[in-house]
Amino acid sequence: MNPANSRLLKNTGLLYGRLIFLTFVNLYAVRVTLEALGDIDYGVYNVIASVVASLSILTAAMSSASQRFLSFHIGRGDLEKYSHTFTLLLVVFGIFSLLMILAGEILGYFFINDWLNIPSDRLYAAYWVYQASLLAFALGIVNIPYTASIIANERMDAFAIFSVVEGVLKLFIAFLLVTYMGDRLILYGLLTALISLAILVLSIRYCHSHFRYCRYIWKWDGRIFSELSKYTGWNLFGSVSGMLAVQGQNILLNIYFGPVVNAAKAIADRIQNVIMGFSINLYTAASPQIIKSYASEDYTRAMSLVVKTSKMSFMLIFVLAFPILCNMQGLLDLWLAEKARIEYMCAFSGLILLYCMLASLEPPLSRIIQATGRIRNYQVLVGIVTLSYIPIAAVALYFGADPTMTLKILIAVMAVAHVVRLVVVHRQVGLDYGVYMREVALPIVKVAFIAIPLYLVFVSYPDNGTIWLLIANTALTGFAGIFVVAFIGLDRNERNSVIELIKSRINRNRA
Repeated sequence: MNPANSRLLKNTGLLYGRLIFLTFVNLYAVRVTLEALGDIDYGVYNVIASVVASLSILTAAMSSASQRFLSFHIGRGDLEKYSHTFTLLLVVFGIFSLLMILAGEILGYFFINDWLNIPSDRLYAAYWVYQASLLAFALGIVNIPYTASIIANERMDAFAIFSVVEGVLKLFIAFLLVTYMGDRLILYGLLTALISLAILVLSIRYCHSHFRYCRYIWKWDGRIFSELSKYTGWNLFGSVSGMLAVQGQNILLNIYFGPVVNAAKAIADRIQNVIMGFSINLYTAASPQIIKSYASEDYTRAMSLVVKTSKMSFMLIFVLAFPILCNMQGLLDLWLAEKARIEYMCAFSGLILLYCMLASLEPPLSRIIQATGRIRNYQVLVGIVTLSYIPIAAVALYFGADPTMTLKILIAVMAVAHVVRLVVVHRQVGLDYGVYMREVALPIVKVAFIAIPLYLVFVSYPDNGTIWLLIANTALTGFAGIFVVAFIGLDRNERNSVIELIKSRINRNRA
């Protein structure tokens, strides 16, 4: 097997092992946290976190730029330029984190008091949560060059370990909340910020120990700074549109319906994070290789990775989402306890899974454009389409639409945005429409053609509320989803490759 492909499979396996562990840890942590905080406080935390997350568009843009340039320099074998870029990133992001704290302190008062519908008796706690979230955000900015270095060097073992540590610490916090007799919302915010500090320290120590070119070697390079600034600026425009579409939805829901409905959306967001994590793992493992292949002018392999990653990401999300869709209410009751039912929670969760399937197709196309460094046209066109979501959703809510309409509109807008992505990638990089339709779109259509009738059949069965029936139904629908993907979604070569990979893993474990 090609060493690059072998490394890709190994890294993907490491990330999946990490995510399987984190899935159970995070799901249980959410349940304990929701019970400890209650509907109102959990909704308050979610909307405050959404406000700070609106600033994380900057983090996403800078993180993408960092990974792109560091991976590109490795692909070209220019480690001296890597060191200069790494140093420049540290200086710029350190200064920027301080500026963001200052801006956040100025704007925070207006957000909490004038924009957000927070109960008056929880305003004091909301201020503390905001401060803690702002600190965690600043620490995350400083950590970007280190995390980007770990990913660019394809050291997914370290990336996985740090994520596991973070997940275990969050679970510890959830248990601590249950026994704490003071204001649990304030404690939750402060301890979450401390976790960000711990991850930053671990990342710094690891990079300094394992990558000799991750050192502070100051040398001003105006060309590198100019390239980073232009790239980050245009990437920021795309991130802004994405933030307004996703995070802006939480603010709209809070304005029109209050914290309880936002708590229901928060549960759906947790499901989205878990499900998309599986797709992101494949994308994270493949991303450095897409950029390195492009940097070394191996364009055939770069485009092959884009197509294969797009298809496999969707199929993986479908396998995970299908049994959840078929047994949504029962699984939510088992996860959160039936007494924790919140109106619209089930509907939000079902729609978010459909959104996840669509969203899984986006990252590979974005990464091949980012590899070229010419992202202006892509970000402008896709951003304009995405930005249309906010006025459409706001108008719909103004005229009395129910909360779930916001997600339905989001799915429709993102579908149009994906068509725009395909057109831009075709014109700029040479993606063959025929190849994409044959290798990605057609298998998805086939899977949907079979899955929709199966879903209607499974949800028509009566539910007697027993846990054993829920387990049996989930297992049955899970096997059905796997069968549909294996024999409808994948071709013979892909199916054989998956089988061989599973066999090799089993044999390795036995040895």
